[in-house]
Amino acid sequence: MVKGMKRKTYSKVVELRSRKIRKKRRILLPLTVLFLCLAVLCILECARDDIYIAKESTVKEIISSEAVIVKNERVINAPAEGKIELMVKAGERVRVNAPLFKVVADVDKKQLLEREMDELKRKLENIKKAGNDLKLQNEAAIEMIEKSIKLQEKKLQEVESTIFSPMAGVISFNVDGYEYLLVPEKVSSLDYEDIENIKATGSEQTFQEIVKTNQAVMKIVDSLTLEVVAKWDGPNLKIGEKYTIRFPEHDLEIKTRLRELSETKKTAVFSVQEVPFELLDKRKSRVEIVVRTHNGIGVPVSALVDDKGQEGVLLFFDGKLIFKPVKVIAKDDKNAIVEGVKLGDRVVVKRGLIWSLLRRI
Repeated sequence: MVKGMKRKTYSKVVELRSRKIRKKRRILLPLTVLFLCLAVLCILECARDDIYIAKESTVKEIISSEAVIVKNERVINAPAEGKIELMVKAGERVRVNAPLFKVVADVDKKQLLEREMDELKRKLENIKKAGNDLKLQNEAAIEMIEKSIKLQEKKLQEVESTIFSPMAGVISFNVDGYEYLLVPEKVSSLDYEDIENIKATGSEQTFQEIVKTNQAVMKIVDSLTLEVVAKWDGPNLKIGEKYTIRFPEHDLEIKTRLRELSETKKTAVFSVQEVPFELLDKRKSRVEIVVRTHNGIGVPVSALVDDKGQEGVLLFFDGKLIFKPVKVIAKDDKNAIVEGVKLGDRVVVKRGLIWSLLRRI
């Protein structure tokens, strides 16, 4: 009886384990299939990026250089000691004779004169509204008050001075001291060492509210023209030709014309029309001068390989890698214009997954 009970218990345990195993298999099998599918998709996705379809491309030949930016600027100084009352703001465009700021020599006296003028103007307005019965008396009073107002205005002019713009341009409070050195008239005298010694200044727009006589308050920058003086000691450039200059720091490209080239000073002077706002307060910058633009069939630089001194690419054809010699016309950091490859050719990117697997075949 005891033995029978043991056998019965044992058979139930075996049946329970069998069910658990089958249940695990039903769960693991789909997961395994899913994992394999995902792995295949990942491999295919990676492999897709290893194949580049040859197509029309553009490569720009550039010169990387340091450059200084020369603008037509006019520093505006305070004619007297006092408090500045601004009438413009940074970045604002102004015309010739536009009011820029006031210098108040005595703030308390100014406020007193303004209160007295307001009172006189109020009296004048009330008299003018009076009836015709007191016409003669009113005319005499009006004349006297108008004379008093003119006298107050004259006194007010002695207390405060209004400064007007001598030229059209853009307002800037970033006066750095280079305004008298980096001027268009002195561009030709700048040489390679001058450019290296010029320090890059910030673009902070600040001004002092209390100033002394002849202290710089602001400057006006001509927004129509500027010149870029770049260090040059490389490829041939032609005076009068148009060149594109990049400013990577600002992600900016501008059209220029080469105005002057000096082999002794190792400088190139480019003229610019319509100054971008980003360069109004810029003194020195790293630039990229686009010397030539090459168009043709392009491939990634990472696809170029060397086979016994012969430059070429690996074409993926019929599941195999085929070496194809090419002539590199021009290249930059990413792409190369080549001869020897046709549009639509499947080019293998060097060090890609397909190249790593099939180069051993």
